[in-house]
Parts: sequence; C-alpha cells; structure tokens
Amino acid sequence: MSGLTAARQLLDQGHSVRVLDKGRGVGGRLATRRLSDGADGEARLDHGAQFFTTRSEAFTSLVADAMSAGAVEEWCRGFGDGDGYPRYRGESGMTSLAKWLAEGVQIELANTVVDLSEYPADAYILAMPVPQALSICSFSKCLPPPLLQRELARIDYHPVIALLATFAEPLSVPAPGGVQQPEHPVVTFIADNQQKGISQIPSLTLHASHQWSTEHWLETDDAVIAALLAEVAEHTDGAIPTATQLQRWRYAGPVEPWPEPTVTWGTGQPGDAQIVLSGDAFGSSKVEGAFLSGRAAAAAVLTH
Repeated sequence: MSGLTAARQLLDQGHSVRVLDKGRGVGGRLATRRLSDGADGEARLDHGAQFFTTRSEAFTSLVADAMSAGAVEEWCRGFGDGDGYPRYRGESGMTSLAKWLAEGVQIELANTVVDLSEYPADAYILAMPVPQALSICSFSKCLPPPLLQRELARIDYHPVIALLATFAEPLSVPAPGGVQQPEHPVVTFIADNQQKGISQIPSLTLHASHQWSTEHWLETDDAVIAALLAEVAEHTDGAIPTATQLQRWRYAGPVEPWPEPTVTWGTGQPGDAQIVLSGDAFGSSKVEGAFLSGRAAAAAVLTH
C-alpha cells in the first residue's frame, strides 16, 4: 500500500518510477488468495488485512475514487452491535485496492532486491518491514548514521498466523460475516468470506492473536490448523474443511510505530541518492497509516 501510493504520487508529478516487488502479486498484506477444493465455485479469501477505515481527508478522497472505479466496496458498519462507522473491502478481495493503485505503474514482480547499486536511481523508497530495509541498506553500503540506525533497529513487529479454510456447508458466523475479538487469547478475528461478498463458497479466515502466534510459530501446520479450528467450532458446526492453508505473517504490524510518517537520509555515495523508509511502521499503523506514509515518502522525494 505504501509503495504503490508513493509510486502513484511520483508518477502524477512526471517522474520515472520503477516498482520492484518480491511477491508474485502486488499488495503485500492487502492479500487475497484463491483456494480450490474440487467443488463447484471458487473460494476467495482475504488473509492479510481484513478491512480498512478512513479518517484523514486524503485517504477518504482516495477511497471515494476507488469506489467510483469499482475497486472498493463498503463491507459493513461494525461487528456485533456495530458503531455506524464504515468498514471497506476490495471489490473482489483486499488485493483489488492494490491492483487499482498499480494500474499504469511499471512493476517487476518476483524480484528480490539485494543490492541497490544494481538499480541506479535518484531516490529509493523502501516500503517494507524495517529489518528487511536495513538488511538491503547494509549490503548496499548505505546504512543511516549510527544513532538513527540503532533507533530504527529497535522497531519490532507482531507476528500473526492466519488460517484459511473452505467448507461444503454454510458457516455460522454472525452477520455481517465478521467477528472481532481483540482480547481473545487465541483467535482475534474471524471472517466468513462468502458473507463478506468475495467468495462463491463458504470460506473462513482466522487470525490468531499476537501472543498465540508467537508461542506456536514453529509448530507444524497440522498442529496449528487443528488448534485454531477447535477454537471456532461453534462457527463451523464441527464440519471438516474441504481445504486449508496457513499464512505466517512475520511482520504483521508494528509493536509501536515510529512517530514520523517516514525516515530519510542520503547514501553518502557519488550522486548522493536519497533513501526513504515508509510503511505502516511509520506514523500510524494499518492500511490508512501505510497510505499516509507513502504520501509522505513521495513528498520527501519531491522536496529532495
């Protein structure tokens, strides 16, 4: 979200922009996966961010444009009793927003960057978890000044294990197809992707709590799947899934975001290209925070 936002901002200002993404598709944690169980219909499941809200004028405007383009829809106005505040989703999953942002952008997928010197540029926006960004900068011999480096190295992330499962029969997840329980020791979010409106067949996404994910990170997939399904048996009526997958998000979100929306320094090499860090670890977390950080990163490049 952050990198694509920055790319669009810079393209709109007439700059040449190249996006390198190690993933097979755009979006990072704006992630939607298809699962096939051999039955009729297709399962489509969001396994990263489940929804997003808007508070800033800039993000509200972007989401309005995305809705007009058919890339975003309102899912609901809260879970349980609801609070009347819109929760949005991608039209066919969260990745729809990322794909809309990526239209017209030069993107190279499945490209893991190791050395920035292989990609000559006036500025580099590293929109990724901070440990990965610092690793690239170390190999590229363009780390920030020592004090800043030490401060950035202290940024830590919560892990989250996500379980994806398809079923032959409808699920018992209450309307609107989501259960948010942030204080639950095991499962903090449950989504019925069919009710959510993105899957043709019953399909469940579970997010394990930060603590539980940490404690069970190294356990086998079978053990983790069995434990998580047992926690939500009331919503599946004890049915056996027709297909399952796990997604381990090592950098699901910052423990404590950096106070500013971006961090920048020069490479100290000939031409002194600019390094800019952005993402949901800067300024504020979640989807809107990543968007605002991307805007700030583009602004830093334009100022430079």
